[in-house]
Amino acid sequence: MLKVAVVILVIMLAYGGVYSLMSIIVPKATMGSTFKARTGKALDSVQDADYLGVLVGIHRQLGLYALTTTISGFFVLFAAFRKAQKWAWWCFLVVGGIAWLWGMISAIVIGDKVNMPLQIIGMVIFLVGILIPIKVFFAKEASATKAPGATEEA
Repeated sequence: MLKVAVVILVIMLAYGGVYSLMSIIVPKATMGSTFKARTGKALDSVQDADYLGVLVGIHRQLGLYALTTTISGFFVLFAAFRKAQKWAWWCFLVVGGIAWLWGMISAIVIGDKVNMPLQIIGMVIFLVGILIPIKVFFAKEASATKAPGATEEA
């Protein structure tokens, strides 16, 4: 199950990476629906070019943060998660949970019709990826292992 989970998490990270790159390369594609959901107005209605430039710059910066988080996720995945190290599972749970859950809840609350399904898809892939191998990471450890030839004392 761990190998399947690694493949699923690679897909999730690749998906997050593409989503991040969209925010960097074509920020208005994802930003426009959020702006419309929050203000009720189209992004093109912003008359002040400087104001629009600041909004686009901030959105690109958020995309860059998301991309660096995705790249870090690949390092954690291949350096520790695939070796079933518990800290890597917790790392994915906390970081991935915050990223996908926050984005999903935010998009649902404001009614962002473009980003909402994208966030929900990311969250579902993420949850499947970390829940499938949960027994590998948190299996009951064997009771105290005894050295060969050791006897139990009463």
